[in-house]
Parts: sequence; C-alpha cells; structure tokens
Amino acid sequence: MLHFFPMPYPDELFYSVICRYHVRIGNRNFRQTQLDLFQTAGTKQYYLGLPNNLATLVNQFPFGSSLTTNQILEKYTLFPYYRAFLTNREVRRLQQLMEGKESKSVAQVARIPKLTLYYSDYLQFCPQCLEDDLQQYGETYWHRSHQVSGVKVCLSHRLGLQNSNVLAKEMGKEFVAADEKNCVGDGTSYSEDILQGLWAFGQVIEEKMKDQGNFKGLKQLRDWYQQRLTNRGWLEEEKLAEAMLNCYGEGLLRTIHPEMMDNLGEYVLGCLLGCDWLQEVDRVAHWLVLAMIEIEKYS
Repeated sequence: MLHFFPMPYPDELFYSVICRYHVRIGNRNFRQTQLDLFQTAGTKQYYLGLPNNLATLVNQFPFGSSLTTNQILEKYTLFPYYRAFLTNREVRRLQQLMEGKESKSVAQVARIPKLTLYYSDYLQFCPQCLEDDLQQYGETYWHRSHQVSGVKVCLSHRLGLQNSNVLAKEMGKEFVAADEKNCVGDGTSYSEDILQGLWAFGQVIEEKMKDQGNFKGLKQLRDWYQQRLTNRGWLEEEKLAEAMLNCYGEGLLRTIHPEMMDNLGEYVLGCLLGCDWLQEVDRVAHWLVLAMIEIEKYS
C-alpha cells in the first residue's frame, strides 16, 4: 500500500498527478515510479490521456483515500472524449482496458485516427491558468481540458493555448511536472474572430464530453447523415465543403483541423458516409458537421 498519493486538482490530467507524486516521493527515474504505482515498468499510454492498469494503482491508495477508478476515468483522463461514437459494448471494453493490465492498443480500441491532430507534439497550457494555479495552490499542473484534440483555447479564460517545452511523446518515458520553466509559451495568438470561433467549438466538445447517452452505432449514424445531408443538398463533396466554409470560414477550419483542408469535401464526406466501416473515428470532423447542422436548423 502507498503511504502517500496526491489528490488531483480540478481539471488535472492524471499523468500530471503522477508527475507530482514522482517529484514529491523523490524517485530518481521513471521506472521506479512505474513499479511503485503499477507494479510493472511497462509503458503506459499517457500521451493519449488514456492510461491503463488503473485498478492496480487504486488498490494501493492510502487508507481513507476516496479516489475511485471511475472518478479517475471520468474526471482526469480523456476517456469521456474518446467514449463518443463508441457503443456501450465498446465503451465497456475501453474502460476494462484502462482499468486492467492488458497490452492491447488503447488507440485501436478507442478508434483514434493516425492524424497529427490527435497526437500533439507538446503538452499545452494556458498562461492565465498557470498564474492562477501558482497563486491558489503554490504550483501549477497539466490541465486535462488543455490537451483535448480540437480545443485550441482555454475555455475558462478565452486565451489561445500555448505549447510547453515538454514533448508529448516523452510522457511514456519520463514524468515531467508542469512548472514555470517548461511552461514558457510559444507566442500563439489568434484574431478576435478566430478566437471566438475556437472558443465556441471548444464549448461544443466540452458538452459532448459530458454526454453519457447510449450511442446506437456507426451504421445508424451513417443513415442519419445520409438523410440530413440529402435534405440540405450537401451530399456532394463540393456542396458540403462550400457549406462548411460558409459556416466556419477557411481560417477557423484550418486552425482546428488543417489536415482535412486539402480535400475538405472528399475527406469529411468519407468520414460521415464511411463511418460504419472505417476503423478510426475522426471525432473533430464529426462534431464540426453536427454543430453545423444544429446551427443551420435554427438559422
């Protein structure tokens, strides 16, 4: 049993909690902390916000700890994000994978696309959150909401998220706690129009992460898209691309999802109408279209 484990701060990424444990306990290397917490030195999928073997860790928590596996999944990992567009059976499979020791790829089970959008180069932070954290807690930490694919601004402060100096791929090799030295920022800024659009779309994603509804499956979603796109005249690639550009503007779309812009209509239509046979789910592309349909309905 562990004699100490820090309680998570609000909106803290669970990797960050382990980083703070690593610093406080004084372990010299990544391997020792892995052995302490998980009884194995195997690499975890920290870089996706989807760590596994959580049940082993929770069973070692100090006496009196109120932190449960379900709380960790829901509040401090990206499980709620990747739960979207998974059936109840697939959600349970992902949950079991994160709780257990199984080595099957978390990315495969969560249907994560092999796109740069979903594999950020650096951990991100909000300068104002950093300042607030230091003032309130005496230290800062990696926020979960700052690492969400498709979210480019802090939803609390409406500021563009900055890249830290910490490479995301290093999360599986070492524990690097957020601090003033590695959270310097890269000067990212946006025009007011783009900033407002990014904030609004970030709110869409935040709401989707709260949804625990019963997803009926990608085939039913495909059929739903077919009907809605037909009704709106968006079933052709050119028409769909035109509708998205009119709704969001090229600048905003390119900021949110640059990888789809070279073949916008073809790519997005393929995501929508091929969703039931594709092995991966581009959630950001889906949410952009779903939000556009909702906007068009009330315009």
